[in-house]
Amino acid sequence: WGQPMSQPTLWNGVDPEETGGAYRKDGPQQSLTAARNVKVGTWHAYIMELLLTFYPEGLTASCVADNSPQSGKGTMTPEKANTRLKELREKGYVEFAIDEITRLPVQAPTTPGNTGSVHRLTRDGYNEALRVHAERITGGGQ
Repeated sequence: WGQPMSQPTLWNGVDPEETGGAYRKDGPQQSLTAARNVKVGTWHAYIMELLLTFYPEGLTASCVADNSPQSGKGTMTPEKANTRLKELREKGYVEFAIDEITRLPVQAPTTPGNTGSVHRLTRDGYNEALRVHAERITGGGQ
């Protein structure tokens, strides 16, 4: 039957091998080069699994960064975490936790004197996070 294939998802899924991150259009060339080469898929998969652990409550970008593993490029900063969370929101996997009374994003303490918006998985994000987790622990899709 040939090579095993990873199961395609309804939403194109999170591909841990995906590269190419966000960058400022007026930024320096090295930032553009770095953005093109970053393995965003690895970070997306990591964040999805982390949010799955904290489902349904969610986490701030600062908490995501605080819990990120070391990588070859160091740790994830809150700014990088926020960028990856924005990308996941655009894919429909992550949303802001909304206060039922104020209808504003829920805020949680981050650094002393500061707060950040809480991000949580959407229903699609929850299902995709389960798939990503199962694929990682079974070694599927290789």
